[in-house]
Amino acid sequence: MRNSITAFVLVGLAVNIYVGVQGVPLAKSVSQTETRQILDIKPVEIPDFISTDPVYRIDCSPDEDEYRSFCQQNLAKNRTSNITSASCTARGCIYDSNAISGTPTCYIPLEKGGYELKEGPNQISNAITQYKLARLPTPSSKFSMFNHDIENLKVQVSVSGPEMIRMTIRDDNAERYEVPVPIQWSPSVPPTSAPPKIQFQMTKTVNEQVGFRVYRTDTQSILFDTTFFANGFIYDDNFLQIVTTIPSKNAYGFGENGHNSFQHILKGSQRYGIFARDQWTLGENENSYGTHPFYMVIEPNGQTFGVWIFNSNAQDYKFDEFDVDKAMLTYRTIGGILDIFFFAGSTPEMVIRQYQSVIGKPYFPPYWAFGFQLCRYGYDTLDNMKAAMHRTLNASIPIDVHYGDIDYFHNRLDFTFDPINFKDIPEYIDWLHANGMKFITMLDPAIDTEAKDYPVYTEGQKADIWMKWPERRNLQFHETNDRKILGYVWPDGKTAFPDFFYPPTSDWWRTQILEYHNKIKFDGIWIDMNEPANFDTNKGTPWNYVYNHNGNNVTWNLTCPIEDEILENPPYKTAICGDYISDKTLCMIAELTDGKGKIYNHYDVHNLYGWSETVATVPVSRALDNKRSIVISRSTFATSGSISGHWLGDNTADWKHLKYNIIGMLEMNLFGIPYVGADICGFFANTTEQMCQRWMQLGAFNPFFRNHNGYKYGNDGPKFIDQDPGVFQESVVTSNRHAVELRYTLIPYLYTLFHRVHVSGGTVVRSMAHVFPTIAECWALDEQFLWDSSLLIAPVIYENHVNKSVYLPTTERWFDYYTGEEIKTLGQLTVPAPLDFIPLYLRGGAIIPHQQSAMNTVASRKKPLFLIVVLDKNQYAEGNLFFDDGESIDTYERSVYNYFIFNYNLQRLTIEPWTYNYPQMGNDIKLEDITIYGMDKAPTKVMWNGQDLVMSTQWTFDSTKNILRMTKLELNVAKIHKFNFV
Repeated sequence: MRNSITAFVLVGLAVNIYVGVQGVPLAKSVSQTETRQILDIKPVEIPDFISTDPVYRIDCSPDEDEYRSFCQQNLAKNRTSNITSASCTARGCIYDSNAISGTPTCYIPLEKGGYELKEGPNQISNAITQYKLARLPTPSSKFSMFNHDIENLKVQVSVSGPEMIRMTIRDDNAERYEVPVPIQWSPSVPPTSAPPKIQFQMTKTVNEQVGFRVYRTDTQSILFDTTFFANGFIYDDNFLQIVTTIPSKNAYGFGENGHNSFQHILKGSQRYGIFARDQWTLGENENSYGTHPFYMVIEPNGQTFGVWIFNSNAQDYKFDEFDVDKAMLTYRTIGGILDIFFFAGSTPEMVIRQYQSVIGKPYFPPYWAFGFQLCRYGYDTLDNMKAAMHRTLNASIPIDVHYGDIDYFHNRLDFTFDPINFKDIPEYIDWLHANGMKFITMLDPAIDTEAKDYPVYTEGQKADIWMKWPERRNLQFHETNDRKILGYVWPDGKTAFPDFFYPPTSDWWRTQILEYHNKIKFDGIWIDMNEPANFDTNKGTPWNYVYNHNGNNVTWNLTCPIEDEILENPPYKTAICGDYISDKTLCMIAELTDGKGKIYNHYDVHNLYGWSETVATVPVSRALDNKRSIVISRSTFATSGSISGHWLGDNTADWKHLKYNIIGMLEMNLFGIPYVGADICGFFANTTEQMCQRWMQLGAFNPFFRNHNGYKYGNDGPKFIDQDPGVFQESVVTSNRHAVELRYTLIPYLYTLFHRVHVSGGTVVRSMAHVFPTIAECWALDEQFLWDSSLLIAPVIYENHVNKSVYLPTTERWFDYYTGEEIKTLGQLTVPAPLDFIPLYLRGGAIIPHQQSAMNTVASRKKPLFLIVVLDKNQYAEGNLFFDDGESIDTYERSVYNYFIFNYNLQRLTIEPWTYNYPQMGNDIKLEDITIYGMDKAPTKVMWNGQDLVMSTQWTFDSTKNILRMTKLELNVAKIHKFNFV
């Protein structure tokens, strides 16, 4: 009987319940023995426009939508729509032959679909509530899109403190795949001193379909609500869908995709797929390397919240306009469960910190990892590699890291080097180390099975560590005589793929890395192609395949059973590139194992492959020299940022990719991966001098600052030109040098920002909307950005532009970074930006530590420090500096560091070593200069620790610009210093 629902609530002690059903009090104390009747949920009225406007119809044939191009490349089949009246009504849906463009031809009626509440709420603990749902009986005719609907669901809602809620929806009768990535979630009710900021409600429609709602307790703003589209809640075996409204048009996040703007476009929006893929950015809606179903929303009043969907299957999402000033989201996945986290914020930075409290705070790279890094695929010889390095050094451009791409390997085999063209690379690496620099090696997961005398493979074969065909179906047994699955990537032979979920694989991987380190002393590891990538799966022959047998060319490829395996050809593929889900990767029926009896299909854990390789790589990378080291991974998942960094993948030497660089940095900071950067000057194609010049300026503000380019297009195309920063004409080289030197002066500040997010969570690179969420003009800005909240970077990203449009919020004081002049005219500005110049601004209220530049961080770390103090409207500023040895593991946890507090207030500047446990700093470094921007009056006297400083020789004041400069101070950083300005 659906008109009244009774449930029993058992609680061990009297507690406050913050999860409930609409119409039921949410904060009533209940005792252990109390039972109470749960009144029927009051139906929510659905607005008329939802039933009358076709744009709000829920598509009943999303699988037929695949004839549209979701990715301009690899769409080999010319699909046409097969939607007919008969096929539509067979699903129990409505067919509209006159549907306008952009609306579904076949759609779900409002009264069909969804689930009804059968039981609950049942209080499992003081912080966990459960509900039981049953698939709604369909009136008048059957409804099912794919005929494998889960009939009974269990909804578990848990709270963690006052700001976070988790809703997990499972099959109540059978176990389904769940993501095996460890996260941190501790259900706990909010203390009475901190009432809940968000609450969960179960709702329903007049048709008894339940909805899930999360709202703010103060403003009553509804953050997440599936009620209006309860007919769109589908929980099929291979198709899960949820449609929610959003109380704002300002949505950010979801990826990894090539977005054209940081703020999601709602009008005429595209559907984006999420499925790790060896796919460079085209600027369309292609899915690329990582999996991050997290989005953040800024409400019209500036309050912000975040939503994370913990799912690792192939997914897609689409934002649309809703009503007047709101949005809606349609989310789909083809496996696993629905596990959704809500973060109340209410500022953007608080949202990200809450998210990171679940997925882990960002890792802390070594100091040298913030220096300039140089790489290319296509050096071909050690002489060419050295030439790029010497061009850089001869141009006096600072540099810390050189890379080896796969062309330095012997036949592109992992853990080798070319004995002819790179035979002296061990000595070159020794030379780098002797001159204060580092070397990072590339490693791909695909291991050649056919190379002669290749112990990497033979040892892996002995340990049986490869991804495998299932026992029931092995299409390659005739050539392998075992279950390993073979593909083809970069090496000359067919490749096997390590199963990094299997514990013995980590042992094998560790052995290979350590033994390789005995040959060449690399300092970090760059893991690539780890989606995992496989070339041209299901096609005739891989594009780079070269195999000759007895004088005859042989064709071969990995072909998956796409005709009769549902995992290879699911009823809904999601909006991802390629004809089949296995395109450019391995077969979905391939198996991985945890070694404890748990078997995973590649279908479920494909998006975790890069993460699993990173987990196996980080400990051994640190073990090389018992140092922090770095691991840079192309494919990432939630939690990857807590152990590694990421580069944005294969981009192109095209001006629009400078903007993609900015958007990618901003999004990865939302995803908990602040150590991120693009291939500066472009990977594909030939850069131009102007483009590379502008990109080096932008690149100097990528946390991961690497100039990297590719080899050539295909097998026969011309080789791309060199683009290392010293290869150009003198004026461009000079500009590049200034950009890199500028970066090096700011590394102490950047390093301190990374220490902060490592300890407290948060972002390093921020959008204007992130810092100024209450200012509407900032919501869509994505061609300028900030480090933290104080240094505004406004790079020129368009060809031949020598001016830059900049927005400076009128609520703050802003200063020219270079001159210290206060910018009096605020708002939208156009400022000069000649080719050798990047506009930078400082926001009032900050004290930013700097250090003199040098040719690498080993040298720069010994140079004098200087401070820039930027006063706000109240003549106040603050800042800090973290300094340790720059490379040891866990210096913060072991308290082997120095931490300085800077404070300017009431005409007094205090510099205090709050913690001083790294005395070596004081042996090398003095605080030399201090500059103060924006003093409201000229001082007549400057006193340092009670002593007068000498005017003109020790301090000067520019009354035109209101800038005080103190020079040649040579302050001992181990001491407290107090300045008074009288």
